[in-house]
Amino acid sequence: MAGMVVVSGTKENVMEDVHGVCRGWGDNLEIVIAAGKDLRNVLLEQVSSLFTAHNLVLVIVDPEKSLLAELKSPIVDFSERAHVLVYVTGDASEAHKLLGGDLVAPEKDREKRVQETVRGVLRKYEKKMTHEAFGLLTGRIRDESILEPELMKLVNFVGDRKEIRSRDIIAIVTETHEETLITLFDAIAKKDKKEVMTIFENLMLNGVHVLAIHNYLVKQIRLLLQSKDMEGAFSTGVPDYQAFAKAFSRWKEGLDMKPGDKRQYLPYQKPYYAFNLSKTSRRLGRQMLVSFLSMLAEFDGEVKSGTKYDRIRMECGLLRA
Repeated sequence: MAGMVVVSGTKENVMEDVHGVCRGWGDNLEIVIAAGKDLRNVLLEQVSSLFTAHNLVLVIVDPEKSLLAELKSPIVDFSERAHVLVYVTGDASEAHKLLGGDLVAPEKDREKRVQETVRGVLRKYEKKMTHEAFGLLTGRIRDESILEPELMKLVNFVGDRKEIRSRDIIAIVTETHEETLITLFDAIAKKDKKEVMTIFENLMLNGVHVLAIHNYLVKQIRLLLQSKDMEGAFSTGVPDYQAFAKAFSRWKEGLDMKPGDKRQYLPYQKPYYAFNLSKTSRRLGRQMLVSFLSMLAEFDGEVKSGTKYDRIRMECGLLRA
């Protein structure tokens, strides 16, 4: 027998909460999500299936009350063969009363959620972390979806040592430099080669590896291209921040589901950061962005084939941009 869990959460924390609840159900889980316009079809397909994988988890996100009432019996029967997680953004008491099972309300405050995750991993592997190390960790990791993998890197890195210290965080957890990279793209847009090289040099001096800079640049280009696609949403041309924030919020609310890695998608950036990306994208032509992304892909291939001149190749690519 598997079981039924009803979760009371928020739209911003769906994926993190789902993975957090599922964590204790085993490894290599097959998670099937029924949400948005396909919710009914996916749900019916799963609950009517004659054969169910032992590691299946059916996640039902924000179902209509009428649909739950209609399909109550097959959903409850299905929960005897597989794990069923019903995620409600808001009050989940009615869904819980209807379906039964366990009612879970994950912590909504990000800082407390991060603390709970860190404590859980440290407790499991009998490790401790200094206060200074924890401060560094939370400052460098802003996306909860990568917190646990980064913690596991730290656990493996320290080995038999019981305490995780600041120098371990510095060595293992990559610090992001979004604002610096925005400035870098501004310099590229202005064709200011000297400023481009100055920013690149500062990143290197701050201990950021050239491959980490490459990863940041790829992410940034992806976000700028997505921002380019959003320009048509503003018929009046360049909007002010208030107009942008309203349109940005409507766009985000219209999306059915959230991806596992939100860092790669414009709708899940903070509004002001997205606004700055939008301003930068307007100064850069689409072809320039595509060409720059092509350069980064070429660089990636060269590194993987064993080039010894990573830094020089990156500098040349930046100067060609």
